[in-house]
Amino acid sequence: MPKSPTGKHGFTLLELMLALSIGAIVATAVYGTFHTAIKAKTRAEAVMTPLRTARYFFSAIKADLQHIPVNTNIAALECSADHCTFPIYAQGVHADAPVIKVCYRVSPQKELIREEHFQTAPGKTTAAARQEIIGSQIRRLGIDKQVKMNQDTETATALITITVSFACKPDPVQYHYAMLVEQTLQP
Repeated sequence: MPKSPTGKHGFTLLELMLALSIGAIVATAVYGTFHTAIKAKTRAEAVMTPLRTARYFFSAIKADLQHIPVNTNIAALECSADHCTFPIYAQGVHADAPVIKVCYRVSPQKELIREEHFQTAPGKTTAAARQEIIGSQIRRLGIDKQVKMNQDTETATALITITVSFACKPDPVQYHYAMLVEQTLQP
């Protein structure tokens, strides 16, 4: 800092311009790094959200399929391309527990919904007594059921394959799950 002719100290215009230039370069680098980190976080969340939803859905339907009443014919599970309905014990697996029907379906708003319907009489169910939204941005729910009856061992085996497609950007994402349900036929 040179002295001015009046004896006062100060910065020259060149020093000020150099300091501002260095500050602008550092600020640009920090902003670029911050912006890149935010974009990476957004992309990671876009990938993880459908995965978390699929895992939750698969664990919920697996738990429900394990609570199918013993006297239910698994060949009668109502599964189509966009929904699956089946009976389960309402409170754990024991013969005196009430039986409810569970339905997994995709709503018009592209939400994956689990509904519980109580049976008022054999063959008659109520409107949805309880609904739970499992996830959103569902493009398609596919449920396929293949049943094989073995009369020799008196068992029925069902392979249930579930596909959930999400409407993600830039590309849709699909997750698959398969479960084998085996049941001893009642006389």
